[in-house]
Amino acid sequence: MAQTSEQQAPTSTISDAVVEWRRETLERAGLVTERAERIAASDADLHEAVRLLEQGCAPELLERILL
Repeated sequence: MAQTSEQQAPTSTISDAVVEWRRETLERAGLVTERAERIAASDADLHEAVRLLEQGCAPELLERILL
């Protein structure tokens, strides 16, 4: 029996939602949208990024470290 679209969430939608959540988290931690988007879309450790920002790491340096 075939699954309907209601039963199966598209992978891209889930991925997009995760990237958006990561971006919002990084923005709340102090990054501008453009930088937050680049880091959120990468495989960078989100918790490490927020920790570094909270410890005073400059956003430019943070991006160089993580990407």
